[in-house]
Amino acid sequence: MKEHDPVQTFREEVRELLADLEEALLELENDPGNLETVARAFRDLHTIKGSGAMFGFVEIARFTHDLETAFDRVRSGELPLSPDLLGLALLAKDHIQALLRVSQDGQGLTETSDALLERLSGLLRAPPSGGTRPGRRADAVESGENGETVRRDATYWVRYRPAPDAFLTGCDPLSLVEELAGLGESAVVYHQGEEMPLEEYDPERPHGCWDVILTTAEGEEAVRGVFLFVDDGEAVRLEKVGDGRPRKGDLELLAAIARDNAQDEAALPGLLRGFLLEKLAMRRPDKAREASPAGGGEASIRVDSGRLDRLVNMVGEMVIIQSRLSQAVNQALDRAALAQIAEDLERLTDEMRDNALGLRMLPIGTVYGNLRRLVRDVSTGLGKNVEFVAEGGDTELDKTVIDRLKDPLVHILRNSLDHGVEAPDGRRDAGKPERGTVRLWAGHVGGEVVIRVSDDGRGIDPAKVKRKAQSVGLLAPDAEPDRKEILNLIFEPGFSTADKVSDLSGRGVGMDVVKRSIDALRGTVDIDSEPGKGTALTIRLPLTLAIIDGFCVVIGSGSYIVPLTALRGFQERPWEERQKTVDIVERMGRMLPCVSLRGLFGITEDRPAYERVVVAEVDGVEIGLAVDKVIGRQQAVIKSLDEMYKSVNFISGTTINGDGSISLILDIPRLVEFAASSAAAAG
Repeated sequence: MKEHDPVQTFREEVRELLADLEEALLELENDPGNLETVARAFRDLHTIKGSGAMFGFVEIARFTHDLETAFDRVRSGELPLSPDLLGLALLAKDHIQALLRVSQDGQGLTETSDALLERLSGLLRAPPSGGTRPGRRADAVESGENGETVRRDATYWVRYRPAPDAFLTGCDPLSLVEELAGLGESAVVYHQGEEMPLEEYDPERPHGCWDVILTTAEGEEAVRGVFLFVDDGEAVRLEKVGDGRPRKGDLELLAAIARDNAQDEAALPGLLRGFLLEKLAMRRPDKAREASPAGGGEASIRVDSGRLDRLVNMVGEMVIIQSRLSQAVNQALDRAALAQIAEDLERLTDEMRDNALGLRMLPIGTVYGNLRRLVRDVSTGLGKNVEFVAEGGDTELDKTVIDRLKDPLVHILRNSLDHGVEAPDGRRDAGKPERGTVRLWAGHVGGEVVIRVSDDGRGIDPAKVKRKAQSVGLLAPDAEPDRKEILNLIFEPGFSTADKVSDLSGRGVGMDVVKRSIDALRGTVDIDSEPGKGTALTIRLPLTLAIIDGFCVVIGSGSYIVPLTALRGFQERPWEERQKTVDIVERMGRMLPCVSLRGLFGITEDRPAYERVVVAEVDGVEIGLAVDKVIGRQQAVIKSLDEMYKSVNFISGTTINGDGSISLILDIPRLVEFAASSAAAAG
């Protein structure tokens, strides 16, 4: 088993924090007064800085420090959240991401760090309005490079044993403990004290004591100040047990140590210090200080613990079934007993397949943050006012599909912003609001994931597309294509209707890349547009690229898989000697086009007296596929084609059958396109 790399784990966690930080900053652009979002951005920066220092990423810790200070002052009302600060914070987020890809000391990027910090320093020169808080110890504060006050976290153990006459003097021990816990992050343990018969308890005297593990930047004097009027020299014992801010889970573990060693008060501070030092050593191994090459980590994914628990349980069941199967072989059980084992194994395999696929499923919303940033930066660069609305972020999709979907979505959004949404003046002249809208929607529809990107811009002029296509030879001068065929011309390589080339588009590169990328994912992309109203692109994708449900069919000696999502029914027809490759078949009183796959593939082996017609649906239209035989439903584990077969675009992959033979998986929409083009070529 590969050894766990804590540095790689750190990088992954920081990438997640940066994604959350970017989302918070973009939300603050629309709602700068939202203090909860400001606090969220501050927490992300604080965690990045602290973790960076803990794992030896000194440049990340140094660079993030001033930015964290700025957002701390925003959080406390000392510094306004200006557009300049937000813009600089977004650039800083990108820089931290770049620092993750180089060595821990930021080799080669320190000059960029200094340049960004110099810009930030101008926003931090004004001194905090309240200065340092009263009661804070000198060792809890330091001066930063620009003279601002910087607070340092420390972890304390506090034991509070109320004086016997505490109630008589008006003291409320519980409120003091709550006030102490409010100074930072804490874990509290109550020790009941010596047990005694109920009749011996004095309700006017406190019993027991509290241990509080507190991480705070307020300093030791502020901690002691909580007990200023109740500490008689014996009621409170306070020890500093560590510097920095441990994780929340570590505080709970420290509390457990205090609970288990409550009676050994003298040794307890040493135990707590030792635990924190050990944790620090575990998180900063020697190899964490070594440079890590860019992109050196393997791709990983966070998995819901419930799914892992179910998988472990199913593995246990599979071990039991394997034991039953071995016993059946040794004892030569009858057919019924073997059939029962086979049925149990099939059920368990189905469950394991679904659960294993679920481990790879991620909400598509994981890419929304990057796309929101893209829309913000591109629209700003174009001088356009655009609102990005993202819906359906909880729609789950295979991680592989999500990773390969990012580039097509980027191309689509850039085209919407550059060609679709008009500038504010143009929108006013067209009677539209100055602020345009680009909307991204995702959802599950009929076993597929549908993603729709739409805008309320100028739309596509079919007449202009037709003229341009005729001028470059894509359409004959006398051709009369329908509206959908004209719009689909924008997916042709090198085709563009842009009047001029910009930094973003206009060179005819983009939409053909989108179509190729979606085709490679076994998906489809459609476009619809209305001049003056806007454009919408709809992408349909399979849930996963790993396994599909389908029906196995046979043509001659070849075996093929028809995906279940395209299947609508079966019927049969007698074979006729002069039957065409493409003709018609009757289905429930309607005439459907029917493709003979035997004729299309040029198969000359003996044919049956009756052909089976598989009825499939393509773009809302039913079509028949004539085959020799239908074997039955089959779950196909998809294996990719060799490079030499990539040109056969109506075959999306292969699968290995139970008997070791191979079936080809048919891509029905492209198979129909191939049949139509073959029929047209044959005249």
